[in-house]
Amino acid sequence: MKVLETTYDRPAPTRESAPPRIRFGATVLFLGLTAFTVMATTTLGQLKYGVVNVLAVVFVLLVLMMMVVAFPQVKANVRYLWPRLNCWHLIWYGVYISALVWERRTYQQVHDSLLDGWSLLRLGPEFLTGLYFLYLLGTGRVKWLSSLFKGIPGVLAVYCVFSALTTFWSVFAPWTLFKSLEYMLDVSVMAAILCVVKTSEDYKTLLDWTWTIFSIELIWCCLQVGIWPSECWDEGRLAGVFPLTGFNAVGAYAALIATVAMCRLVPVTQGVFERSWYGVLFLWATALTVMSQTRNALGGLVIAVVVVLIMSGRAKGIVLLAMSGGLVLFTALGAVVSQYLQRGQSSEAIESLTGRMVWWHYAWLIFLEHPWGGVGAYAGGRFAVLKSLGASTTSSVHSDYVEILVGTGIPGIVLFSIAVLWTLYSLWGLWRDQSLTPQERQVSMECFAVMLVLFVHSFFNVELAWHAPQFFLVCLGWAELMRRRRKQQQEDLWRASTRFSARPTTTSIVLSPN
Repeated sequence: MKVLETTYDRPAPTRESAPPRIRFGATVLFLGLTAFTVMATTTLGQLKYGVVNVLAVVFVLLVLMMMVVAFPQVKANVRYLWPRLNCWHLIWYGVYISALVWERRTYQQVHDSLLDGWSLLRLGPEFLTGLYFLYLLGTGRVKWLSSLFKGIPGVLAVYCVFSALTTFWSVFAPWTLFKSLEYMLDVSVMAAILCVVKTSEDYKTLLDWTWTIFSIELIWCCLQVGIWPSECWDEGRLAGVFPLTGFNAVGAYAALIATVAMCRLVPVTQGVFERSWYGVLFLWATALTVMSQTRNALGGLVIAVVVVLIMSGRAKGIVLLAMSGGLVLFTALGAVVSQYLQRGQSSEAIESLTGRMVWWHYAWLIFLEHPWGGVGAYAGGRFAVLKSLGASTTSSVHSDYVEILVGTGIPGIVLFSIAVLWTLYSLWGLWRDQSLTPQERQVSMECFAVMLVLFVHSFFNVELAWHAPQFFLVCLGWAELMRRRRKQQQEDLWRASTRFSARPTTTSIVLSPN
């Protein structure tokens, strides 16, 4: 290998470079991207919050560039997950497709026509899944029906049965029956998965598959800003247009993905995850949570991060978080944060929780009239409360527990609360259980943190009791899988001890020489 050097009297020989060639395609692409950026920036600048919108988009683009740099880690994750996918992951994806929203309909439109063209698109995966489950039930290949009424899923199944019974006195019987059976199908899918999953490693692929699905939806929401900027940035809040992903949904999904990333930044066992990739993912998901301005999702994320840091013993993280909070409160940033939390609303709107208090008060009055059966599951909030208040395009009263209370009364809220609290309690115990493997404790930590965000969010939105609660069900499934495994181990130990105690003892006879 020759090294080119220069001397004082003779320069090193150099190769004549060819004149630069202008590539027409690259030039056109550059000019197109520049024009597109200028138009998108101009449009966003004219919307509410003006410059803040542009800065937010720039921040997201920077994070996306960082994600491109972390592409090798993404490729490694895909290589791990892709070969492990099977038909049950496809069924789980079908549940996700059936929950996508393509249009907003008023209660009068729903009342006049229960189904339309877009509804048929949602019903397709549900119909195919239902037929497949009937086939499994008839052939006995997967005994999902017996699994459905065991443990935590069993509590939810009983809740679904009671919800279906409220059809007889519902204010809109067809809607109550349809939504109750739809939710029962969601729980049945999880019950069937628990029948076929053999190891915790297999179930972890379902968790990773769920995080991946919703991360892709969030990426698509970001890309839509360049296609429909005014629609995606309506009221200064990030949302999806096709399919319709509301502000609150974007905030909730982003907060949950950020929570998972945070758990993998402070894992149970060090050196397991790539910190650079999950650091980028945490920043990106947190930015989307802020851009959606979903305050309850952001609050749930903060609570989950604090709990994870405290329970993981990360003192530096706790100190850094406290210093950041102090910096915000005692500087000019405090006014910016206060303005952000107000979202341009009046003090009256904030005190009423953006109109929720009015809905909840009216729902409480209806509950007092029908405390033991409600006015119909999934129909009480929309067709009794909101219809009376004239909120024609709102689909729920924005609270899982108020929705259940007005729809099913005391029996429904008791059953559903048992399922939620049982899941939280089980996941907390699994996280702290030193007898589990590090990977099982890591998964338990992630599921508990996700459930914590969902629990906070469920007080202000329908996230747990509405089709399809995949984040809730996948965490519930992990808690139930570990419960069943422990129960099976106890039963095997009891059988072994019973066989040992029942075994006949042999006595030796010693013959005397006399």
